Amino acid sequence: MRRHCLGWLFTTGLLAASVSLPAQVRTPDIRVDEVGFGEAWLRATRSQLNERVDPFCLDLLETWLTRLRNYLDIGTLPLTPLCLNSSGFNAFAAPGGIVAMNRGVYQALATEAEVMAVLAHELAHLALRHHVRGLRQQEGVTPARLAMLAGLFAAIATEQGTAAQSLIMGGQAAELQNQLAYSREYEREADRLGVVALSGAGYRPEAMVAVLKYLADQQTRGRTDLAFLSTHPLGIERQSELEGRIAQLPTQGRDEAILSATGFDVYRCLQTEGMDTPLLRSRLDCSEVWNVLTAFRAKKYEDALALWNAQPIALRQTLPGLDLTLALALATRKEALVQSVLDELGLYYPEWVMLDIAALEVASWQEIPTVPRSFRAMLIERPDRLDAWRALARFAETTGQAHLLHEARAWDLLLHGQIKAGQDQWKDAKRTWPAELDARPLERLESRIKLLL
Repeated sequence: MRRHCLGWLFTTGLLAASVSLPAQVRTPDIRVDEVGFGEAWLRATRSQLNERVDPFCLDLLETWLTRLRNYLDIGTLPLTPLCLNSSGFNAFAAPGGIVAMNRGVYQALATEAEVMAVLAHELAHLALRHHVRGLRQQEGVTPARLAMLAGLFAAIATEQGTAAQSLIMGGQAAELQNQLAYSREYEREADRLGVVALSGAGYRPEAMVAVLKYLADQQTRGRTDLAFLSTHPLGIERQSELEGRIAQLPTQGRDEAILSATGFDVYRCLQTEGMDTPLLRSRLDCSEVWNVLTAFRAKKYEDALALWNAQPIALRQTLPGLDLTLALALATRKEALVQSVLDELGLYYPEWVMLDIAALEVASWQEIPTVPRSFRAMLIERPDRLDAWRALARFAETTGQAHLLHEARAWDLLLHGQIKAGQDQWKDAKRTWPAELDARPLERLESRIKLLL
């Protein structure tokens, strides 16, 4: 983490006030502070992103990104996955390894390979450092330029199309459009590298062509609400060039997907709950899954579990199906069922954060006031996981532990750029922290605050 933060204030989505930039970013060469730029941008913008704080979604997205990164030269760049709750078709990569995807993507894309094609393209932009290369092409990197770039990222990420267009068309922002709306040459570069990564990761490279065809079709139909197109110009030559490159790649026998075909269908149903637009090329009638979710949202947990248990085992035994079973088992406090699901998921993905979060919730039922060691260890490794801090806050409320609640709230506030408020919560945590407890969590929190001040 860096010692300074970017402070961007927005009025109706438009950049409107002063900017505080990291010392490293004030120099023409911002290579050394890409991660700091991205972290600061996320802190400043997070409250506008409409995050879907869903442990399974985050774990799966991170797993997809990890598989792809093995075929891209991004070094030790940390990857921060974000699941967004918007129904629009959009995905983006921000400097510093932030990769976000709207749930609306699943309305349009019918296979894991197509989703991976979008992610491979976004990671390729990061590997090729297109954001930074665009900035370096300018006469210099000034606070005003970086602030405008940050505002453009925020407008696109939050799908404020009018705000983004105003920024792009207004004054100094016109020359910065190339930094956010990738040039056609950058798009072709990302296609070339992304499709190789997609193929190397075990997916049919033709999936990337399928995504381009979908976007081209939507553009032809006059769709103006696709934020993805505002930053990713299609160009008439991209599809044919990509098809030519695919013809030169080794033939893939089949997709080596993380989710089975049925599993991806279940995941699409879970992600598109409540959306008005019907799923394209859907192989599964989502109505039964949505009925389960409706009962769950109404807190009719036993009814929801009964409805889900009535579904074919082929659905329930997929990874997304197990996630839904876990949520229902936790809600109905069926400890044996929870443990069974955790054991099964742990065989495949023991590093998933959702497993620690579920174990913490079980501890709260059992009125065990101590945070499990595995959960604390995960927090040390993954202090960026907002879902984990939200889980700790719930645990603290259930078990009546004010010191843990202040700790969790402090981290939540820091992740949203509210440093002073986070510092106040840290002070409350320190004041209420039992003398007999290990104080190292407080020390780690204090160190993070000092880095951000």
